[in-house]
Formats: sequence, structure tokens, C-alpha cells
Amino acid sequence: MATLSFIIKYTMTEEIQNERIFYNALAKYTKGNYRDLQKIKEKFSTWTNAYESLSKKIDINPEKEWKILKEKNIDLLLSCEKDFPSLLKEIPFPPHALYVRGKIPADETTCVAMVGTRKASATGISTAATLAFELASHNIAIISGLAFGIDIASQKGALESGGKVVAVLASGVEKITPRSNTRLGEEIIAQGGAVISEYPVGTDSLPHYFLERNRIVSGLSRAVVVIEAPLRSGTLCTARFAIEQNRELLVVPGSITNPNFEGSHSLLKQGATLITCSKDVLEALGIDAVSPSKRDISFLNDLQKKIFEYLTSCAKPVHTDALCDALNVSAAEISESLTMLVIMNVIKETGGKYYV
Repeated sequence: MATLSFIIKYTMTEEIQNERIFYNALAKYTKGNYRDLQKIKEKFSTWTNAYESLSKKIDINPEKEWKILKEKNIDLLLSCEKDFPSLLKEIPFPPHALYVRGKIPADETTCVAMVGTRKASATGISTAATLAFELASHNIAIISGLAFGIDIASQKGALESGGKVVAVLASGVEKITPRSNTRLGEEIIAQGGAVISEYPVGTDSLPHYFLERNRIVSGLSRAVVVIEAPLRSGTLCTARFAIEQNRELLVVPGSITNPNFEGSHSLLKQGATLITCSKDVLEALGIDAVSPSKRDISFLNDLQKKIFEYLTSCAKPVHTDALCDALNVSAAEISESLTMLVIMNVIKETGGKYYV
């Protein structure tokens, strides 16, 4: 019996690997066109059967293309695999597969999309960064694109909190665009998040790819938070997807004289939930938001209490040197206390900075 189980397991693994290899070849052949891939899948049932039947028409070497993925450290996750995000399987027109650099959060991780205009105001940028920072502090992964404005502000805020981020691209994952965001993409991956796309390697972004991408941003998430959206905005497309996918739609209000919030206010008139802080988001998700100031710290020693109370009052992570100056203690004195507080999960550390 044990031998039979091993054979079945090996055969299944080999079958999935073949499906990945041939799907990648077909994705290259169709340039990632969803409808073309859907027709192929409906006609041939499996990607392996499809490639074998169409191989004479396809001038693509599956093994060569697969080797390119491996050389670029890109994973391919098919929608039929158990590790494919469950929420994404539920949506209309789920992607057939995801190209992944990094690691997609496990199903048990709560994910929230944060979206908004590329031409965001200073207020919108600050709001996005603050909300993302606070939500990430509650172990919520932030999902977004990798565009200027609200996307980047949200991602940077989450990373600064030590949180996980998933950036969904409208192109191949091997080449982050705009190029100036390459470093941010690498930081996302290095901190345990992921850069993903449904498009194969070598695909350049086209206008309609961004709209298709948006259904994945909302599909991966339990809620979509709209920070700042004009009336003519791709953000409103993501909001529509959120409604169709039965996701929570949460909207930050803004000035009635600022056109950047006209789309946001339109969503509120249509019944979206108004939010003004991270606590509102947590409540919408049914997550208990325990204020750091209300935590029981009676078990801490005097210096540990001072550190905790000071960090609670800070809006951003604080470097050790700044802590020493604020509390008038030496680095040697504070080092052990910081280590113990992190071990006890009272505070968190990211990049040599500490926060509650």
C-alpha cells in the first residue's frame, strides 16, 4: 500500500509539473490573452492535451521557456493547485495561473486592497501610508498595484510596519514598471511578500491589462479600501469588481472641493462604507482592534514600560539612537530590554527600528 501511495503521489506531481510547463508555453503563444486561454482549456480540458494538439502551430519550446522562468526565480501557480489563493478561485473570470516572485500570503492571512489615484494629494499619500502601517501592524497583508501615488504610499507604509505586501502587475513580473519602482518591488519580495501577474514573462503592459489586473487586486482581498479616487479613475473599476466579488468596499472621504475625491464620494452615495481610521477597517472585517495603550504591561520592568509607552506615542518606528535620546539611557542599557520586548511580542522591529 505504501508503494502504491508513493507512485500516485509521484504521478500527480509529474502531471502538475507538465501542466505548468505546457501552460507557460500556451500563455506565451496567446500573449496571456484570457479569452484565448479559456477557449483552449474548454476544448482540450488540460494544458498538456492542448499543447500536444496545437504543437505544430506553436513555434515555442516549452522546456526552454520553463528554464527561463527558473533562471529568473519565477514560480508558476495554476488555479487547480491547492496553494492557489482560495479567494481568487471564487471570483468571476479567475486567472488561469499566477506568475509569482516571492511568496503569496497563506489563505489564513487577512488581505486588504488599498487603491487610489496616481496623482494623489499630500493628504491622500499620508492617509494611505498611515492606514497601511496600522493595518499591517495587525498582521494584515496589503494588496495593491505598483503604480505611483496611493499604491506606493500604501506599500511603503506596510513595509515600514514590517508587514507583508503583494503587488499585482499588468505586465510580466520579471520587469517592474515604472522602472523607478524596481527597488520597492525587491523590498516587497525581501520582506516576505510577492510581486505577481497573470501575464507571462516578456509581456509589456497595455491599457486594458490594468483593468484586467484590478479584478485580481480586489479578488485577493477581503476588503477594498479606496483612499482617493476621481470620477474617471481605474480605482472605480476596482471598486466595481469588489462589489461583484462580494468584498467589503470601504471609502475614505475627502474635501468636497477636491476633484480627486469625486469618485470616492460617488461610491459613498451608492452605499460604500465610510471609514476615517484603521479601526473602522478592522471593525468592518470583524477584527478586534486592541489599542496598544490598553494592553496589560504590569509584568514589564520600569525601563521596558518606559520604552513601550514612548513607542505607543510615536506614529512611526523609532531607531535605537532616538530611543536612547528620548529616554536618556545608554545603548547598552536599552539593548537587552528591546530584545526582550520583541521576544515577548510586546513591540516589533523592522530595519533596526522599533514600534508597537
